[in-house]
Amino acid sequence: MNWPDTSNEFPLGDGRFGSAVERPTDRESLAACVLKHVSDGAAIYPQGGRTALETGGPPDRPGIVLDVQGLSRVIDYPVADMTVTVEAGMTLAALQQLLRSEGQRLPLHAPFAERATLGAIYATDTSGPTRFGLGRPRDQIIGVAFVTSHGAVVKGGGRVVKNVAGYDFPKLLTGSYGSLGTIVELTLKTRPMPESTAMIWTQWPSSDRLEPILAALNTSRSRPVVFELLNAPAAESVSRDAELDLPTSGQILIMGVEGTSDVVQWQLDVLGAELAAATDRIEVRDADADRLLQSLTSHPAEEAAMSFKASLLPSAMTRFLAEVDPERWASQCHAGSGVVWGLALSSVPIVELAEDISRFRDLAVASEGNLILPRCPTDRKGDLGVWGYPRGDWELARMIKRSLDPAGAMNPGRFL
Repeated sequence: MNWPDTSNEFPLGDGRFGSAVERPTDRESLAACVLKHVSDGAAIYPQGGRTALETGGPPDRPGIVLDVQGLSRVIDYPVADMTVTVEAGMTLAALQQLLRSEGQRLPLHAPFAERATLGAIYATDTSGPTRFGLGRPRDQIIGVAFVTSHGAVVKGGGRVVKNVAGYDFPKLLTGSYGSLGTIVELTLKTRPMPESTAMIWTQWPSSDRLEPILAALNTSRSRPVVFELLNAPAAESVSRDAELDLPTSGQILIMGVEGTSDVVQWQLDVLGAELAAATDRIEVRDADADRLLQSLTSHPAEEAAMSFKASLLPSAMTRFLAEVDPERWASQCHAGSGVVWGLALSSVPIVELAEDISRFRDLAVASEGNLILPRCPTDRKGDLGVWGYPRGDWELARMIKRSLDPAGAMNPGRFL
């Protein structure tokens, strides 16, 4: 099988295209489709809303697009059990709308929620600012079904929170980038909708002034769900998108809380005292706070020529940020989790950004972490290393890949 001679409407990312597209509407037809194409020597490239099409290495084998958006049904929703089982092609926005009608929510935020399918969110391990207080995708999943390159439907976990039997396929599939199989169904934990939400937006002249404040907030009496740190260009973008008049110079620290109205007010009072040294402090509540959270979640990565995601010890974050030039990068940090996002500003040449990436990665590795490139020009993916420095557990990941996908047909080239 060869790559198509010309471009078509089946993009795989990195300027490559599928030879065809399959749009199954149930797991049985999806499994039969996978078995047929793999038997014919084709690779399988699962897709949902195409929100992460350029992430990872370039596709390295000709194959077909497997569009899962037709699998979008609710399988089971026992409201009192606070779990929901849905097909992987349902979007995050559609699920949240369903849960909201019962006063519940999935405690997860992701960019492009109207397009992003749940299968893709879990395959890419995508999370937003609420990961600090509400957890990551792996914290919400208790059951999964996926289709292997053999055309077999494999299930793991269950539909009850305390199910612990068997291998932990739900967590194994989370963040696997479709390299082990195509997710077709997920069982997720839900939570009640909060009565009230609020954000505190505080301005600081430099990251040096912030270091003792960040350390002290780790022992705060409050229980924030959002703990974000932005540099000036990121703050300008967030403030503009949220349609709020907020200060954006220097460093911006944002804390978010939720609960009953009384609990939210108490937490705002506590945080107000703990953040009293800020040069400016603004509180936003409810609808404005929700809009601000949405803006914080929506990384404009699709518009950036290059982006990085560094994971490091939270205690090393301010030292890392001191090396990130706001004239070249807009940075947003999940400050309580040690995750730093950087989006390249459009005016900076790629060659200069590449020099920064090498330096940033050395800093991240020295801080017991790593740095990956969710966005990177195709011709630089090889030398810049989109998945960061090799680690000891990569060989274990390859062994699992060979066990579940011996044909190497599932999303080849994209992951590790």
